[in-house]
Amino acid sequence: MPMDTYKIFRKFLRDNDCERQFDAAFYEQCGANVLDKTLADILVIDEGFFGRVFRWDFTPEGREYWKAIDLKWFKLMAK
Repeated sequence: MPMDTYKIFRKFLRDNDCERQFDAAFYEQCGANVLDKTLADILVIDEGFFGRVFRWDFTPEGREYWKAIDLKWFKLMAK
């Protein structure tokens, strides 16, 4: 992708009204780390990112919520 993937990802979270939920789940499940640009570069934000970063069923939103977000992200990245 021509733009910074981290910026695209953050915009996607805001546009889909799930930035707060994502940050909370990531922080809780990933050793109290915040997903900043440096960590995002290490983890590689790609079309399968949501499936790797935390357990959907361990969040208040649940599996179906994150499955829908994951599908939207996949479609955006597949363009």
